[in-house]
Amino acid sequence: MYYPSKKDVLVAVVNWAVILSCFLPLAIQRDYEALFFTIPLALFLGWSWFTTGYRISNELLIIQSGPLKKRIPKKNIEKVSSTKNPLASSALSFDRIEISYGTDYGMAIVSPKNKSAFVKHLKNINPQIELDKRLREVM
Repeated sequence: MYYPSKKDVLVAVVNWAVILSCFLPLAIQRDYEALFFTIPLALFLGWSWFTTGYRISNELLIIQSGPLKKRIPKKNIEKVSSTKNPLASSALSFDRIEISYGTDYGMAIVSPKNKSAFVKHLKNINPQIELDKRLREVM
């Protein structure tokens, strides 16, 4: 099952402002050399904007943001909690879920558009997952 990322207006404004500013060297000074550095950044941000999402397959939670992919075995997920953590992550919203997994303090931050369905799906597959109080209320 695929869950697209929720997208906040503030994140959208910042993302698209950075993408547009990547073309300023061309518009202002015809500085073609600077485009060597700014075009890859613009492509990465655009790709991430349109492809950030979360797929729950048979054995894995797959988090994708542009060319970056993280695979988390569902059996390793220990705790799911609601967070507003602003750390860089595969989340396009500040309404986030923190997923703790593995024995080496693994953590992933996601922002599915349908938060309750996402959490229910994870919990149905692995009933051992601990939910924080705010997520239990959402379900």
